[in-house]
Amino acid sequence: MKMGEKLEKAVDIVGEILAFFTVALIVFLSVNRFVADGAGFLPANATKILESIREIAVLVVVGLAGLEFALKRGFVVFLFYAALVAAAVIFLFFPHVLPATQSLLRI
Repeated sequence: MKMGEKLEKAVDIVGEILAFFTVALIVFLSVNRFVADGAGFLPANATKILESIREIAVLVVVGLAGLEFALKRGFVVFLFYAALVAAAVIFLFFPHVLPATQSLLRI
């Protein structure tokens, strides 16, 4: 048995389910944006929360797809990929980590 075959199967199933719901959320938010002349049918606060969830969901789905790839390739590739995912999560939740991004994010 290869490393992580059972884990790979679980990641595959969870990834497929999350991918389905992520695409449904993207379509839902797009419909909300174009309904009623751009005003939408959701309150602005709910739309903002769902857009944040969408950003995280896309990262999770891509992360799970990459994890499935990394589990097939071996431990070194898995460690490298885990470091990349960790960096993406840090930059998503803490965008001011890099000094160069601070000037870009000022409003």
